[in-house]
Amino acid sequence: MSAPSSIDIRQGTRIPSRKTEYLVEKELGEGGFGSVYKVRDHHTDYALKVTKMWTFMPNERLEYAKRFRQEYEYGSSLNSRFIVRCLDYDTYEGNPFMVLELCDGGSLTDLIGKPMDPPTLRQLAAGILQGLYDLHAEGIIHRDIKPDNILFDRHKTPKLADFGISASVKKRHTVANFMGHAKEVFATGTYSPPEQMDPKQAMKVMGPTNDVYAFGAVMYELITRGGLPFGSFESFMNDMAGYELRKRNEAWNRELLEQMSPDATWVKVISNCLRYKAEDRYQNITEVMDALSIKLNSHEAMVPVTAASTWYLEVKNGEEIGRKYNLTALSRSLNKRFLTVGWFNEEDPFSNDIGIAELFTQYISRFHCTLEYDANTFRWTIRDGQYRDKGGVKGWYPSTNGLLVQGRRVNEYGAELQPGDIITIGDTTLKVEIQNQD
Repeated sequence: MSAPSSIDIRQGTRIPSRKTEYLVEKELGEGGFGSVYKVRDHHTDYALKVTKMWTFMPNERLEYAKRFRQEYEYGSSLNSRFIVRCLDYDTYEGNPFMVLELCDGGSLTDLIGKPMDPPTLRQLAAGILQGLYDLHAEGIIHRDIKPDNILFDRHKTPKLADFGISASVKKRHTVANFMGHAKEVFATGTYSPPEQMDPKQAMKVMGPTNDVYAFGAVMYELITRGGLPFGSFESFMNDMAGYELRKRNEAWNRELLEQMSPDATWVKVISNCLRYKAEDRYQNITEVMDALSIKLNSHEAMVPVTAASTWYLEVKNGEEIGRKYNLTALSRSLNKRFLTVGWFNEEDPFSNDIGIAELFTQYISRFHCTLEYDANTFRWTIRDGQYRDKGGVKGWYPSTNGLLVQGRRVNEYGAELQPGDIITIGDTTLKVEIQNQD
C-alpha cells in the first residue's frame, strides 16, 4: 500500500472513490484510529469512516489496513437489519476509508441515564442480541460491544457497528503507541471480559462468550442509568489491576441492579453474563435469548446430511477469508478418514492435511486438531489436538490455545459437526457447509 499522507478533512472536502465522489458535510465523531463524517453523493447521505493511517507505525499499517478491509467485506456481505451495512471502500491519500449507511438516530450512549420502560428495554435488547447472533452465525466475534458501537437508524432500529477491527490489532497498537490511543483501546475495559484484558489470555481462543460478557455490562449500565458493574472508566484507568481483580472476584454492585431492574429476570441474566470464567457464562447468544424469552430469527435452514453430501470448511475470519477446504474430496484423495489441521508451515507444507495460514498472529498450534469421518452417520467429528510423537512419547496431545465449536470448548473426545457450525481455531473461524447433489 502507498505511504499515507496526513489529511485534513473538513466541510466541503471532496473524496473520490471508484464508484462516485462524496462531499463532506460535517464530522460526526473522532477517535484514536480514525474519524467519521456525514457525506453525500448525488442523491443520498452516508457515513464515511476514514483511518488515520499516518499515525500508525510503518510495520502496523499493513495489518490494520487488512483488518479495516475485512470490516468492509463483513459489512457489505452480512444480511441483517441489526448490523450497519457497508457500501463502498477505497483510499484517500493512502488512508483507507469505507462508506456506510447513515445511522442518524444517535447511539446507545445517548440513552444512558434516561428512564426506559420494560417493553422498550426488551425490544432494544432483542435487537442487539439478534445482531450479535447474525454476526456469530458468520464466525465473527465483535469483541468491542459498548454503547458507542450500538447505533440507531431513523426508525430507531439498533445496529451494531465497528465489528471488523480485532482485539489483537488494538492490543498491539496500544503497546506501540500507548499515549496516542490509550483511551480509544482501554475504554473497552469497562465492558470486556477478563480474558480479553489479560495479556496471557487475550489472544487465546475467543468465542461468543466474549460478546455475552460485554452485553451483560452494557445492559447493566442501561438499566442502572449510568452505573457500570465494576466501577467507572476513571477507576479503571487509575487502577487497572484492582479493576480486573474485581472482575476475577465477580465483585460487582448487585444491589443497584436489583433495585433498578424491572424484574428479577434481568438480574439473573446479567449475573450469568458477567461470570469470570468463560465456561460459566451463557455459551452463545441463543442461550441469552432463551433466558429472556426473546424469539430468535434464524436464517439457517436445516440441511439434510446423506452419503452423497460434500462437506466444506470456509474461512470466515482469518488470513484467507473465503477460502474453502473440501473435506470430502481431500479425504478421498488421501484415502484417509482422519484429517489433521494446524498452522501452515511454509518449511514443511505437508505437516498437516489442512494448513491454516496465520501471518500476523501466532495462536494456531502446529498440531491443532483432528477431523474424523464416520461412514455410518455420514458426518465429521472434530477433536482438539492430535495423536503424534512428542519427545519420543506417542500419545494424544492437545492444542495450546484450544478449540471451539459453536462457542463451546471441545476436548479430545470431540464434537460432531452440523451444517452451519462455526469452528474457532486461534484467531481463525471456519463455517461448516455441505452441498447435496440434486
